Amino acid sequence: MSSDDSPLDNARHLRYWQRCLRTLLPHQYTANDSTRMMLGCFCVAATDVLSTQKGAEPVISARDRKAFRAWVLACQHPGGGFVGGPTHAYPRAVYAGFDFGGGSVDTGAPGEANIAATLFALQLLALLANPADGERSEDKKSEDQKREGAFLGVNRDATLRWLRRLQRPDGSFGEYVADVPDARAAGGRRPVVGGGADMRYCYIAAMIRWMLGGGVDTSVPDINVDALVLYMRRGQTYDGGFAESSTHESHAGYAFCAIAALELLGRPAEGDPATALSSSENGRDLFARGIADVPALLRWLAARTFLYRPEIEEDDDAEWQESIVTEVTPLEVCGNSPLLGFNGRCNKHADSCYTWWTVSSLNILERHGYGYGLKDKESKDNWAAKRRFLLEKMQHHIGGFSKVPGGPPDIYHAYLSLAALASQGESSLKAFDPAMSVSLDTVRTIEAARRGLLRGQGEGGQKRRANLLSLGKACWGETIAIKA
Repeated sequence: MSSDDSPLDNARHLRYWQRCLRTLLPHQYTANDSTRMMLGCFCVAATDVLSTQKGAEPVISARDRKAFRAWVLACQHPGGGFVGGPTHAYPRAVYAGFDFGGGSVDTGAPGEANIAATLFALQLLALLANPADGERSEDKKSEDQKREGAFLGVNRDATLRWLRRLQRPDGSFGEYVADVPDARAAGGRRPVVGGGADMRYCYIAAMIRWMLGGGVDTSVPDINVDALVLYMRRGQTYDGGFAESSTHESHAGYAFCAIAALELLGRPAEGDPATALSSSENGRDLFARGIADVPALLRWLAARTFLYRPEIEEDDDAEWQESIVTEVTPLEVCGNSPLLGFNGRCNKHADSCYTWWTVSSLNILERHGYGYGLKDKESKDNWAAKRRFLLEKMQHHIGGFSKVPGGPPDIYHAYLSLAALASQGESSLKAFDPAMSVSLDTVRTIEAARRGLLRGQGEGGQKRRANLLSLGKACWGETIAIKA
């Protein structure tokens, strides 16, 4: 879906992302030094979703892909999971003798893998294994083998055990596990789950579990899915939205995280999500158990849409007023060529990332059978007004997208704006999976990489793992530090 009067300039955006990958970021990113894995993932994922021109020179060369892959694997923590950057874990020699699996008290202070970095690391490994359009081989078997080696070097069992340790008794997930001094505990130390308790970590946990095949084999304990679903259900508030708890303020980002997590918890391991989910009884059951009031949630999401009026937005002294425009308001009410923006909370200004959170939430709900039943023309006209808002007010002249009209582009809002456009079928972008927040091409790589990992489980697994190790060295080069 596209519009001639509001084009998406792919070439300009690719140049923006190349600058982000190859040069020093502006000083404003200094505070994000601990989240390098996230920044890297967004940059590579953006180039992936923009790279649709057949035969074009790859944005990321094969040499750089190998170097990026080595950097990601260097951030893997021996106790499971990944850290946000190479400086967030101790040198390998420090971990000699640590018993991460047993969780004994002599583990000391091992540095901290965190749940967000682990997700972005796994997605990066899959993105880097995607065959570039300019490097695609005629031998499909060779491409499939490279995809299957994407997670080579990932300690699946340790990561899934670590993920299990992040879950609290109430079903929520934390960000990291740390040992803290406690004179009353055996050995003088005890483990604690750190970080907040909200829908973001629930969503990330569901993503990691699906990517690594959690719950597939009994050798690794699965997370408590029932407790997680119940925790998310308790996060729906009086107005229909989702928050950290029922007594907190609703937020579109939290709503998306809860909705996408429920889909992933019930998603089959293989197959096109758009067709496999609508007939999945398990998926429908999880939505029924995880969302107390679906109609109220739909109404709340619809109310995030409002008519953008520049004369009000650009006057700092003007009182903020929400419009009556909602997801189902006929465009005749809005006038000619309206711009429809989104806010993520009541009485907030338009923000580009809220287009993603809200539109993707509605996309996922609709493909599970929950929607407004809009006619095809109504749906297209409605999205066209939202698309114009992104491309006319948020698309920056140097590439990327800004948070608000007139602002500078940034990595976070630039990627989520592309994601919103791709999830709605933008013709110049790759097909997109809203629940996984990456292209469908990357989801296929994740599925293949999971198959490669699971071949190492059970009888005969060691031999298959050795074969996969040899394959990985052939794909990525002998200089890459990988383990069976």
